[in-house]
Amino acid sequence: MMHIKVSVVRVILAGKICYAGNRRLKIYGMLDCACGKRMKMENRVFFACEREAVELGYRPCARCMKEKYASWSRKF
Repeated sequence: MMHIKVSVVRVILAGKICYAGNRRLKIYGMLDCACGKRMKMENRVFFACEREAVELGYRPCARCMKEKYASWSRKF
């Protein structure tokens, strides 16, 4: 488990991962979002770009991506 954690940190620091998401809730947001920091490890997924998250059916986080969330919510 520690090996996976170190690998993810390296990829984040290299700038190859810019967003994180919750696999169960299908929500993505910024890496430093307080909501993301509270989620269970087994629910975490990472994305290289926002488009990748959207294409996989994830919605923007209402806390760290307020404008994008508002735009997304107006569609419904």
